[in-house]
Amino acid sequence: MRIFKFGGASVKNADGVTNILSIISQYREEKLVIVVSAMGKTTNALEEIAHDAFEQKNYNDGLTKLQEYHQHICLELFGTIPSEVNNLWVQLESTLKQPEENWQKFYDATVSFGELLSTTIVQLFLNDHVNASWVDARQYIRTNNFYTEALVDWQLTEHYISKDFPSLLEKGPIVTQGFIGADFTGQTTTLGREGSDFSAAIFAYCLSAESLTVWKDVPGLLNADPKKFTNAELFDELSFQEVTELTYYGAKVIHPKTIRPLAQKGIPLYVRSFVNPEAAGTKISEQEKLATKPCFVFKENQLLVTLRVMDNSFMDEKKMLSVFQALDRSNIKINMMHNSALTFTFCMDFQKRKLDDLQEYLKNDFHLLYNEGLELATIKNYEDASFTFLPKNKEIILEQKTRNNYQVIYRLDV
Repeated sequence: MRIFKFGGASVKNADGVTNILSIISQYREEKLVIVVSAMGKTTNALEEIAHDAFEQKNYNDGLTKLQEYHQHICLELFGTIPSEVNNLWVQLESTLKQPEENWQKFYDATVSFGELLSTTIVQLFLNDHVNASWVDARQYIRTNNFYTEALVDWQLTEHYISKDFPSLLEKGPIVTQGFIGADFTGQTTTLGREGSDFSAAIFAYCLSAESLTVWKDVPGLLNADPKKFTNAELFDELSFQEVTELTYYGAKVIHPKTIRPLAQKGIPLYVRSFVNPEAAGTKISEQEKLATKPCFVFKENQLLVTLRVMDNSFMDEKKMLSVFQALDRSNIKINMMHNSALTFTFCMDFQKRKLDDLQEYLKNDFHLLYNEGLELATIKNYEDASFTFLPKNKEIILEQKTRNNYQVIYRLDV
């Protein structure tokens, strides 16, 4: 039994949906769980719509455009708009008209419709050719109520999945959603942006799958973003440890939480191209860490935050503890950090709501200053020639260098 995950780029149009059928047709003898993301840039669009609805602004233009996008795909695939798809739009419109007081909860309730729409369309199309079941992931992936970054209740999730999925798979492939789950009250939760890879790993873990394959618009896992590096190189094989480090630094090919459940059960992960499905791609598995080529990760829209204790005392361990507790409560991931006798400085993705939360938690004890509009470059396993790939027109704000890794925060000169 295998888990296949298809991202938004792979289902961005009718041809992409048709391509899923072509790929899974090569595995007719296999039991398949097919995890699908929202189509194209639907999640981004729903985020803007949700924000406008929450702020009581007009969101109708964005919603109409998104609806027409999905309708166009349906018309190409079916010649009509299936009632199941129309019903989801009615539910989405109802959700938008009754915004929650809690932004995170409202975000999850709204943005989750991207996956519900995509999987409904994919399952209806596949069902014309194979007996595919549509499964609501919220009935199986159970989480806490930490909206937008929910934590999985592994014991309960494994119980539900292992109980129902084997019998469903006897009938044919299962189509289900990535990214979403539900808390103990049944409220929709999400697992973090780009969380569909993680969802696929959850299903793989709970079913002790033979493998997980993530189908992407790249030939496999590359040592750099091919949009920035035309000569990016493909890895044939990598260890779980190496990929975990790459995702920590911000490589976007695999969601950071994906590796751990696979490594726990020794389930190999394949990253393959849905454009060229015959190619082997990259295999990621449990093996000794290998000497590897330099890897380049660039992150834009970074914020460098500096905290100073108000009474001008040392930034000691107790004060650091309170800072990290506030970072945890604000759900902020540190991309790079540095401390001195009087200050603690760290780099984070710029998210205003999280920054506001952090300021609220720390306002009584710390002065908080920040620089925005920065970029962060990480070079893993660097060589002398690696540094020539950094931008020339930059003002360096902070840099760190170890035996194997180099990071620099900079502002591009204009």
